Amino acid sequence: MIFKKITHALHPVNPDNLVSLNNPLSSNKKLVLFFAGWGMDEHLFSGYARSGQDLMIAYDYSSLTLDENLLKGYEEIQVFAWSMGVWAASQVLPKLQMQHYPISTCTAINGTPFPIDDSRGIPVQVFRATLNTLSEKTLDKFRLRMCGSRGILNHFLAKAPRRDMASLRTELIAIEEQATVPSATAFRWDEAYIGNDDRIFSSENQQRAWAHTPHKCVDMAHYPEKLFKQLLQEI
Repeated sequence: MIFKKITHALHPVNPDNLVSLNNPLSSNKKLVLFFAGWGMDEHLFSGYARSGQDLMIAYDYSSLTLDENLLKGYEEIQVFAWSMGVWAASQVLPKLQMQHYPISTCTAINGTPFPIDDSRGIPVQVFRATLNTLSEKTLDKFRLRMCGSRGILNHFLAKAPRRDMASLRTELIAIEEQATVPSATAFRWDEAYIGNDDRIFSSENQQRAWAHTPHKCVDMAHYPEKLFKQLLQEI
């Protein structure tokens, strides 16, 4: 798992020169920790940092090992997780809580703790077909389903992740292997946002997964750019 920290910049951040990433001199005491989805990196979220707090993006779940030193020194850590990041966060957050990291609220967005599950996640056959047929062409189709429209897809592509096909395949294989191992500790989320138009994690499966967790059903696709801005910039 890779962590990238983004601190607020006085001038607009150029996606080609993210000078604010991994700034070790931040004096902010609040951290927004965001677990991104499969195939992502920090570039998609480079403009979401705000003054008075740091934004850290977690991605690449080919391994769930993380550098906890990057989380030290904060007085509050607010967690958001999207898509496969919900599962990844569910795996690592219990340990962080046991070690008394100051985690406050935890919000899930268009994902579940059951990433490969016929009734509560992505159906097994769909996940395996995604892995077995992964190519530039099928990735393009996946991203269109993820975004829900050509217009939103174009916004996504303007700051798309810079990862090659081999890394995406490796991550999918690792997720499949790790998701079959039951978690030793169940993690309790504070709330979940469910996209009525989600074509990756279906709304029905999400509602079953979050039956005992406060949740909101919202008219949005799997990649909810407006909701990200609202949650990450207005908190």
